[in-house]
Amino acid sequence: MDYQRKKHTKYILPRTVYHQTLWHIRDYYRLLEIADNIIDANDRSNDGTPRGNGLSDKICAAVIKREKFIKEADLIHNTLKTIPIEYRKGVWNNIQFLQAYPLDADRATYGRYKSEFVYKVAERLGLI
Repeated sequence: MDYQRKKHTKYILPRTVYHQTLWHIRDYYRLLEIADNIIDANDRSNDGTPRGNGLSDKICAAVIKREKFIKEADLIHNTLKTIPIEYRKGVWNNIQFLQAYPLDADRATYGRYKSEFVYKVAERLGLI
């Protein structure tokens, strides 16, 4: 399932970059979960007692950390939007859940869009 097309494509990555990129994409749901947990943790720590001007290094650090996770998740999500809508779910499920491509189009078509998607994510992450 982690096969990278080598023929009839311009989207060829070094093997290590290809696998790194796949795992960045597969990390998508964890990134969102961590971002949500950062908000939840800060909500619980606020007991309503006023303290200073309301800004603290702890909150600032949490916001910066959360932003990092959200940025990477958005990068992946927005890159997926560059793939035609009828192929997105098949490409996404193949990468995320190792599912076979749907039978509504040729396997090679899905393979081309998967290669393009992975390549563009690698570019946007600065891995190439």
